[in-house]
Parts: sequence; structure tokens; C-alpha cells
Amino acid sequence: MPEECQYVTLSYVWGTIPGFMTTKANIKELESPGIVHTRAYQLPSTIRDAIDLVRKIGYRFLWIDRLCIVQDDEANVQANIWNMDRIYGQSVLLIIAADGDHADAGLSRMRLSTGNHQTQNLLRIEPALRLVTVSKLRPLRDKSTYQRRGWTYQEEFFAKRKLIFVGDRVFFERRSARWQEDIALEDQTIQSKPIHRPVKPHPRSIYRSYRNSVCEFTSRQLTFPIDVMNAFAGVSNYWAEFFGATMKHGLPNSVFDWAILWKPRQSLRRRQGEGWSFPTWSWAGWMGPVEMDMNIVNRQQHWLTHHTWITWYQWSLSLTALLWDVNHERKEKSGWGDADVGYRASNTIDPFGRNKNRFVIDGKSQDGISAPFAEVQGLDDPRLRSSLHSKLGQILLFWIISARFNLEYPKDPVDRQLIILDRRGVAAGYIFSDQGAEAMRADILNGADPFELIALSDAEANSWPNRAIYSPPFEYLGAQEDPKAEDKKMTVIDTGPGIEYPESWKLYNVMLISWQGPLAERRGIGTIYKQAMKNALDPGPVWKRILLG
Repeated sequence: MPEECQYVTLSYVWGTIPGFMTTKANIKELESPGIVHTRAYQLPSTIRDAIDLVRKIGYRFLWIDRLCIVQDDEANVQANIWNMDRIYGQSVLLIIAADGDHADAGLSRMRLSTGNHQTQNLLRIEPALRLVTVSKLRPLRDKSTYQRRGWTYQEEFFAKRKLIFVGDRVFFERRSARWQEDIALEDQTIQSKPIHRPVKPHPRSIYRSYRNSVCEFTSRQLTFPIDVMNAFAGVSNYWAEFFGATMKHGLPNSVFDWAILWKPRQSLRRRQGEGWSFPTWSWAGWMGPVEMDMNIVNRQQHWLTHHTWITWYQWSLSLTALLWDVNHERKEKSGWGDADVGYRASNTIDPFGRNKNRFVIDGKSQDGISAPFAEVQGLDDPRLRSSLHSKLGQILLFWIISARFNLEYPKDPVDRQLIILDRRGVAAGYIFSDQGAEAMRADILNGADPFELIALSDAEANSWPNRAIYSPPFEYLGAQEDPKAEDKKMTVIDTGPGIEYPESWKLYNVMLISWQGPLAERRGIGTIYKQAMKNALDPGPVWKRILLG
């Protein structure tokens, strides 16, 4: 294809019906002029219809994944996957085949000879006045298999213009408006509401836009769960640019303390298979829809600098490296200047741009990492060492406050939150279990060992849910004055030397973990009142090294 040419792309559902595709065995043949016409009878109906459509609208080039990617050449597949943002973002038009659940469904409106004509539903009010019902795109799309497939998300994410075939109708969209074939006079003010576009986000909205991407993508399904990062690759490139980050299994490392706080929207299942897995600390390690914490986005920079404390490392048997170093990894983003996002450089040696110690344990200040990396016990088993080699880039190493608490199964079965109980049996916080409250019910009712929580960062008091059902004791509400008083004063919270917090920062974001040998795994996320740490089960809060996989 010549450089600077205009081309169209096709997005569709492959399904399980076999069809012709490019392989190493036939690629030379497919490079011959006219071969597509010769082989047309072997192509799925959707592809044949798309080729016909592109000819009729006056374009010469059409990019189709099953023909333009050598399907049995792994190097070629990966090279294309990691350029999906460019492939779909630079096309002049995306054809979306949202009818049917396989590649042989075709573009129904291209086949007028079949008698599949749409008629307008008209109601005559008087001779000169008639009403017409308008087809809405969203309900049609929501019923389609296309809308539920993971691979199609990034293909549409980067489209500038879309021609959508769905529900035996055709819609044309651009970023500001929509047209459709079954109404005679379009309203030019109709605003398009497709999935979120790859326009440059404003720094104030970038967190919400990233959250929208993650929520939408994780709501979709993949035939092969191992494809999760490949199906999100182009979108990862996009967010890496605007966060000035390297993506770590879908999480931008320039705002890692925030990104790791994702929570499940329903019960999730582990994403793993024979010989492969994804880390439990990333949403990519789970199957099912997730949500991002939006409570602190309006004060994100302040929160990252003053209310986080973990020095994150990536760990392997052969190498330990900082997950982020603000003095070396910050990328310049034209036009953003002081409104940049992520960890900020400081005049300290802290690689995350922080300048204060966060905790005092037994009178000693704790400052992030305080022991040799190599002294990790329990790694002598050859099978374990082999398993750790396969998890390259998946294991986090850090030091953190750890404490043990009991959990209570929710009184309302609909409620997905587990209640954190201190040693007196008093409600002190809540946990969203990644696998759902029901999955942990047996452990709780059978008197399993106390559950381990690690304190990730500060959380605001408005993070506490369902106050009417699970009301914390007055002492955990924080300030000595009446918690209902309008005049909220500054309150000193004992989390470090000389640090003052607004009264609202009374909680920790906590992660529920369990252990598989020397590795911890995430089991849930939630919040706990800071003052509850003094009422943890024995031995109380301890400063602990964690290997999180």
C-alpha cells in the first residue's frame, strides 16, 4: 500500500466458522494482482460485502485483519497487534459489521436483492403531518455480539468515522453527529455517544477517560482469555502517551498508586491457564467487569504526593528494578506544562516525587525499602523457581504496613462488601472481594485464619459505603469534635512524624491478600479506618516485605 494513501478498515466478529486467511504458505500467491477477485468465493460473506462496499464508495484500499496479518507468523502478528492504534486511527473510515455472530453474517443492507428492505413506521396525523419512529443505535448495538467482543473495542476506539451495520440498518457517525438511513431529515445537532474517542484528553479528565476505557473493555469477552493484553495493546499505547507512562499489565506506572485501586463490579474469575497467568494485582489478571476509584481524581496530584508512600519495585530472580523513577521516566507532553499528570519530580531522592516518611513503627521511621532484595526465603524448590521465571514482569516487591483482621459476611446477600472487624468485633472497614463475597463465605463461616490486609495509601472518609447499615464507632469517625459539625478542623493522624491531614483523610486504602508460598496474591480491595489499626489482631500492625504476584 503506498504511503499517505487513504484506506478503509473493517471491524467484525470472527466467530468459529472457518474461513480463508493469509498464512505463510499462501502469502506469495496473495501478493499477485487480482488474486482477491479469484479467491473471492473462499472469503466470508462479511469480507466480500465490505470489499464491494469500498469499491462503491470510491476507495481502493481496505485493511482486513485476517488478510493483512500473516496469521501463523507470530512476529508478524505481534508487530500488527502493537500498531492497532495507528492502523485503525489513520484510516479514513471504519466499517463496523455488528450484525450476526460470525464472519459469514454479511452486511445485510448491501444485499437489497434479498428483499430485506427497511420501511419507516409512519403515523398519519393529518394530510400534511406525519410522525415517524426513529431507530436508536444503542439498543441495537447492546443486543449485538459485536458489542460484547473484546477485540472489537480498540478497533472502534480509534475510528474517526464509522459506517455501522446493525439491526438491518445503517448508521454513519463522526465525532460530533450521527446520520441514519431510516429518517428523511437528520437533526444536525444530534450528538454522537459512541465509546470514548482517541482525542487528546484534558489533564483534568484523563483519569475518568482511562477509567471509561477499562470499564468498557473488561465488560467484554474474549474467546481466548490469554489475548487480554493483545486486545488492549493499541489502547495501552494511547494511554501510555498521555500518562507519560509505561503500561504495566494495563496499569500506567506514572499513577500506579491510583491504578492499583481498581475494584470488581461483580464476581470475577482468575485469568490463567496451563503454563500462563497474569498478575492478581492487575485487572488483566481477572475476567469480569471492574471499576476505578474516582473519589480522589479532583485532587490526584496532591494525593499522589502527600497521601501515598509505597516504593514499588518489579522483582525477578535475576533483577530488581524500580517500577517508576520520576527523575528518569517523566516524558514531556507538549502544551500540558504544569497541568501534567502523574508523579512529580522533587528535590529529594524519593523516586516517586515524595518528600516525607509515612509511618512510625515502634518509634522508628519507615522509608520505603529497608532490606536486601536477594534475601527472599522459600525459593529453593526448582518447580517454584521455574514458575517465577515464567512470571517475568509480574511480581511487585515493596515494604508496607500489614495487619490481620476478621471479616464478616454481609447481612444482605445482595451486598458484595465484606465487613472488616477489629479484635473487639467492631466494624472498622469494608472489602470488595475480587471473587465475590459468596466465594469467601466458607472461609469466614468455618473460622479460617485471620485475614491479612496491607495499607496501600490514604483514603477519604467519603469512601465508606452504606453508612446506615455498617456504622463505624464514634472513635473511628476521627476528630474529637462532633462529626456533624460544619466547622471541620485539621486533625493530626499518627501516620508519620509531623504530618497533618485534613479531617477527611481518616482511612487507608487496603488490599486483602493471601499467600501462595513466598508470593502474595490479591483477593480484594477496600478501606479501613486508620484508628482501627491499633485494634488489629495479634501481633498488631507490622512493617513487612511483600512479593505480590
